[in-house]
Amino acid sequence: MLATLRSIVESVAQQPTLNDALSQFVSLVKDAMNTECCSIYFADYSQDNFVLMASDGLNPDAIGHFVIGFTEGLVGLVAQREEPINIAHAQSHPRFKHSPEVCEEGYNAFLSVPVVHQRKVLGVIVVQQKIARVFSHDEESFLITLSAQLASQLAHAEIQSSLAQDAFSHQTSVLKGVPSMPGIAIGEAFVLLPKLDFTSVESQKVNNVEQQRALFLQAVTATRQEFKVLANTLSDSIPKEALAVFEVYQQLLDAQSLGLQVEQQLVDGWCAKSALKHVIDSLVSQFNAMQDPYIKERAIDVKDIGLRVLHHLMATEQTVKAYPENTILVTHTLVPMMLADIPKERLKGVVSVQGAANSHASILTRAMGVPAIWGVEDIPLLQFEAKDLILDAYAGRLYISPSNSLRHEYEQLRHHDSALHDKFEAEHALEPETLDGEKISLLLNAGLNLSTEQVSANYCDGVGLYRTESWFMQKGQFPTQSEQEKWYREVLSRYHPSPVVMRTLDIGGDKVLDYFDIKEENPFLGWRGIRVSLDHPEIFLDQIKAMIKANVGLGNLRIMLPMVSRTEEVDEALQLIEQAYFELQDDWADPFLLMDKPEIGVMLEVPSSVYLLSDWADKVDFCSVGSNDLTQYLLAVDRNNSRVAELFDPYHPSVLRVLNHIAITCQEVELSFSLCGELGGEPEGAILLVAMGYRRLSMNISALNKVKWVLRRLRVEDMEMLLNECLAQSSVKQVHRLLRSFMIEHDFSELLYHSK
Repeated sequence: MLATLRSIVESVAQQPTLNDALSQFVSLVKDAMNTECCSIYFADYSQDNFVLMASDGLNPDAIGHFVIGFTEGLVGLVAQREEPINIAHAQSHPRFKHSPEVCEEGYNAFLSVPVVHQRKVLGVIVVQQKIARVFSHDEESFLITLSAQLASQLAHAEIQSSLAQDAFSHQTSVLKGVPSMPGIAIGEAFVLLPKLDFTSVESQKVNNVEQQRALFLQAVTATRQEFKVLANTLSDSIPKEALAVFEVYQQLLDAQSLGLQVEQQLVDGWCAKSALKHVIDSLVSQFNAMQDPYIKERAIDVKDIGLRVLHHLMATEQTVKAYPENTILVTHTLVPMMLADIPKERLKGVVSVQGAANSHASILTRAMGVPAIWGVEDIPLLQFEAKDLILDAYAGRLYISPSNSLRHEYEQLRHHDSALHDKFEAEHALEPETLDGEKISLLLNAGLNLSTEQVSANYCDGVGLYRTESWFMQKGQFPTQSEQEKWYREVLSRYHPSPVVMRTLDIGGDKVLDYFDIKEENPFLGWRGIRVSLDHPEIFLDQIKAMIKANVGLGNLRIMLPMVSRTEEVDEALQLIEQAYFELQDDWADPFLLMDKPEIGVMLEVPSSVYLLSDWADKVDFCSVGSNDLTQYLLAVDRNNSRVAELFDPYHPSVLRVLNHIAITCQEVELSFSLCGELGGEPEGAILLVAMGYRRLSMNISALNKVKWVLRRLRVEDMEMLLNECLAQSSVKQVHRLLRSFMIEHDFSELLYHSK
């Protein structure tokens, strides 16, 4: 059955339209289960009913027209229960609804399963048979498995079909994602595909057949040349018989092979990319269906050739593309270099399929002040190309081809955003002090955007987190000690005399160096942070020495150790820092300049560190909470995984209680403490943290003035009352409800915008 399942899934995936995919699906399922009827219904939530979308066995005239209510019939019952129904005499069931228009009177046996995607019922699959019988456990299991495998595929196909129809009829489509940097962007989509694949290509028809033929032939010529270069390059290092593979590749590119089939697709009106996709998908499917292992392996060759031709097709198109004035970047997985390539004045927003609101790439967009959403439906990205978009990064919505009225509404909202920004900016020079005179130090999270980071020290009370790994990520090899010293000196001088907390190299997880790639199955629980530094003391010592030398004559450096989870790690790191300091003292030649020994702190990101604080209090000088990772580990939620993104919430009662526990412990052992995670950059988060006793909050520059504006209008005692209520709650929903009520009560409702 496994081979049959795979065959059905692959065949459905290759269909160019939703209707074709569904028709293929019901036909294949009917044959595979050796039954007499298979149908699929899709949920229409705007009308609260199911629509018969495809059937092999029911009245063909009813397809697309017959509807049944969400609470009606056996189809409605399957959706309500969200579980299979398997009965021998369907028409005797009390929920059976007689519908003459579908012509199902002759069927008795009835097996149906729901199609569920991300907790939402998309539709219902039904198989029927005239003989009254209960379908076997194997048959039921087969249909359940098939439904689960196809749920996301059908969801994406439905969205693609909707987008294609809306583009034709000039109607607006909307996709949902997870909001990151709040804001509104109105502009034109610019699609970047770091990893080219046929799944990114939409099936699209065009009128200019000759132009598409020319593009295809040009791409084939470029691919032929590429194979010649590869063959020449390898001719001296591999046997001649091995080079024959390139001759096979050249033959596959001949007009009588790949070219002839693509030509037929072009004649049928498909664009060059779509034609190539259809032919390659079909050939790969044919090879995979073969029993001979050698022939099966040729599927890999065919796909490789197809992708190379596609690459040249895309390269031809990219050469004439320029970034629009109002660019909204659309990509599968955002990487920092993408943001660096786009002129900053043109980048208005970011949409990423992969990732989540608390990934490091997301933190980068917040540092740049660029509205962004993550985890949108994984559909062919080229379907967005050059389309008008509205990005609502408050509510996590992306509008494709928006109407004029919707555009006008969002222009007004963007104007409101701008006015709020001016209101916050007007108080940037004032002290971050509460109404009852409590001074809060607002520090900066820096080091992410090295190429454009021009931050005035007047905006903040120093740097609470400087991410030194960003320098390493921009290099092609490990930087020398003198290079690092120069970088760190620039940063320390820029903010002098305010303190600058520099975090030692923090790689691993989702932060990798091209020249020191760490490949692990579970990187967030693997080799990262201080673990890497202690395993490579030569790298760690170089960095510490560069920091200490850069600090000479300034004295505003503080060093922080990331991802510490064990006392042994603290001890080993402190010993290495002590070694670096004494070695530098021995070598230091200038008797008139004092070499300061900087304060050393630890980041609290791992739950174990929270309960070792009292043990570390006499070893380190300060600590800082990394709320992003601490939340991730406490809730067991990968903050880069869009599938579970909604479960990542720093306002979860357990997270708040741990943060409060840290504040109480630090006050008891008289250890200086702060917070440098994203939570401190949210007004509601800052309010709760101040109530806990945090007096040093570090955040992105885009959040600093807003947080200051809010704190200047509140009393600590009011914040403490709110905190006590939040700590007493057992669910995150109750906490959010309390926070929202507090913000409204204290006239901050204008900060609570969520699109309706």
